Amino acid sequence: MVVTNCDDPRMSAHRRRIEDLLVRIEREFLEDPDLKLTVSEAGRRFSADELTCEAVLDALVDAAVLGRTSDRVYGRLSRHLMAA
Repeated sequence: MVVTNCDDPRMSAHRRRIEDLLVRIEREFLEDPDLKLTVSEAGRRFSADELTCEAVLDALVDAAVLGRTSDRVYGRLSRHLMAA
């Protein structure tokens, strides 16, 4: 079993970067309601790896901030996006 120290400064810095990315992504979508991005596009736009971007985008979907189409395009929740 691996035990991690939540007070580890490296973990704290990593968590802060992810929180900052989440805020940046959410702000972009709120400022541009017509914005639609795939994970790859989000990675390029926010200078982050795709795995992290996908986790953040999915967290925003879970929080009902964004929606995701069946072909994994993320955007603001709308009838059109929810039906896709």
